[in-house]
Formats: sequence, structure tokens, C-alpha cells
Amino acid sequence: MKQLFTPAASSMTSMMGVMVSAKPNLSPPFGETAFCRRLTLAGARHHLKVYVFTEEGILDSGPGIEGYQYIRGNWLSGSFPVPDIIYDRVSHRDPCQLQLTRQRLDRLTEDGRPLQYLARGLSGKWNVYQSLKRQESFLPHLPRTAKYSSSIQLARWLLQHNNEVFLKPHSGTHGKLTLHVRLVNEHQHLMLTGRDRNNVLFHKHFQDWETGAAWIDRFIGKRTFIIQPYLQLTSTDGRPFDVRVLMQKNESGRWSLTGMAVRLGEQDSVTSNLHGGGTAVQADRYLTREFGESASASILGTLRRLSADIPEYLESCFGRLAELGIDFGIDRESRVWIIEVNSKPGRSAFFQIGDQMSAFKSIENPILYARYLWLRQLRRVNS
Repeated sequence: MKQLFTPAASSMTSMMGVMVSAKPNLSPPFGETAFCRRLTLAGARHHLKVYVFTEEGILDSGPGIEGYQYIRGNWLSGSFPVPDIIYDRVSHRDPCQLQLTRQRLDRLTEDGRPLQYLARGLSGKWNVYQSLKRQESFLPHLPRTAKYSSSIQLARWLLQHNNEVFLKPHSGTHGKLTLHVRLVNEHQHLMLTGRDRNNVLFHKHFQDWETGAAWIDRFIGKRTFIIQPYLQLTSTDGRPFDVRVLMQKNESGRWSLTGMAVRLGEQDSVTSNLHGGGTAVQADRYLTREFGESASASILGTLRRLSADIPEYLESCFGRLAELGIDFGIDRESRVWIIEVNSKPGRSAFFQIGDQMSAFKSIENPILYARYLWLRQLRRVNS
């Protein structure tokens, strides 16, 4: 039975709606249930009521939104008022779909004012790269990147980059649909290692260039992909790894480093994402083991400097942000590379490595920043 939930009478209680991806085969039928449960509990500690909804729950008519609230250990469905803040966690939407969703939400407000979002979000790997490369201090840490266009371009890039390149989708997440392409030059064989749309690892070997290049074009289809040199971002035992840094705004609206963890991929994999079977380990210990104390200290200093600079710069390009997961690669020469920046990051790595403080802050900070935005808006209305 659905219930009608209304905000508490206290003037200091606000409501946050967390918009997540629908998962019809699950119960409740949405993703990130563990994260949303933790958000609800954190919200209760800070007088912020939290409910969860999908895009399908936005009503075309009527006063509210169909969603779910976590109460006494259970997810209960109901009709909810329009929230004071929306925390958008949905990925894989093109700009037109995102605009339509926001227009539907805006129509629900009684006074016609736009809703307040925790953040605007970023708009894909290619656009983020184009922005970052305009900042001179980031250039030494950015791998050469271009939009993928054709097998002719692929052949040229292979010749220019030691017969190995890396392809990944402009708007993908979790390492899905990534592809390592290696040309065995003396025979023109193509060796491919990648992940399919279900994040399953695969290997393919083509005896001739034409057959392999045609398969790659079918694999990409009409999606927008980027191409980069293949960087040797592996450990001494050959496992791919990266460093995930979570940057978040706090209760004062200022950026702070929430936590840092190394993500280790499977042997012979192309990615280190946890969704693709990777594991997380503590960053400082791992880097010291791999590179020694002196080089590790230098790497950590570079990671912290870049992590402090990237969020404010990207805000100047894309508008207000609330949190960023920044993924760094480190090659065998201890060079730090900016691999990816995600405005809807996961935080399971901190739970996995037992970093309780970072795990706690990763949940608390979106709640604290939402309260900060709401109270700031309240002061403006009452002034």
C-alpha cells in the first residue's frame, strides 16, 4: 500500500529527493539501494528527510513524485512532495533526455521557480578532456586524446604509439565497452582485450587487419568513442591499477579530499574498476610497495595537488559541482596521468579497504552540502 509522505512541521527540516536509475527486476526497483539507505540514515542525523525516485516516478500531473522512503528497515513506496534539493545519480543520459527530465520536474513546482539541484554534473569524457587541456598545469598529466573516427585513424594511431591504443566510450562508466587494441606488426594481426556492455572481459585475435578493423567498427557502432595511447598502468605483477580520489564539498560549501584508494584489476584485464571484478587497497601502502618511499611520497603529493585544483577548475567550465571521483593512472616511470573525472562517483572502495573515516564522510558530505545549499536559499528568501 502506498503512503502519502509530508515534510515535518519543523521549519529546520528540509527534504532531498535522490534520483536514481530504475532497475525493474530488483526489489525495491532501483539501483544503489545500500548507498541510498546510508544517505537516509545520515539525513536523519542532520534534519534532512531523504526519499528515492526514478525518472518513471515523475508524474505528468499531480502535486508530487512517486518514490520510496527507507523506514524502520524497509523501503516503503509512496507519493512525495517536490523536494527542496534533488541529488541526481542517474547516468547514461544524452543531453536531450536530461533536459526533458528537468523540464518535467520544473513543472511540478507551484511557483514556477526552477528546482535546486545538488550539482549540474559533467558531460562526458571528451568534453572534460577538452576543458582540462586548456589549463596548462594539467597538460603534462593528460594522455593524448581524440574522438575515434575510422579504421584509417586507428591504423595511424597504432603506428604512432608503439602499436597499442585504448578505446573507450565518451559517456560510459565502470569500464564497460573499453577496448585495448594491439597490432602484432610483423603479421598485421590484431589482438583485442576489452569489456562488453555487461562488463564481461573478452579476448579476440584476428589474423588480418581488415577483419579486425571491421569488428572494431561494429563494436563501436554509432556511439561516440575516444582513442588514447595505451599506457602501461600496471603493477609489478602485471595487474592494472588506478588511484581513485574522492573530492566532495562539505558543510561549508568548500572542496575537501574525502579519501583515496588504489583499485586493482584482475590479471590480464584492461580496467581496474570494482564493477569489473577489481579490488581496493590502501593507497599509501600500495604505492610505497610498488615505487618505494621517496617516489611514493612524490606521487602522493602530485595526486593531492591535482585533486585540489581540478574541482574548482571544472566548476568554472561546467557550473556547480558537489563531488568528483578522479581516477589517476601511474606508469612504471612514476608519472601521474589523469584518466577520468566522474561527477557521479561510487564510494565502495573506502568501505572495502576499511577506511571508516573516508567511508563515513563520503555519505555525510552530500547531506551536509545539501543542508548548506538549503539554508543559504532559506536566508535569501527570508532576507
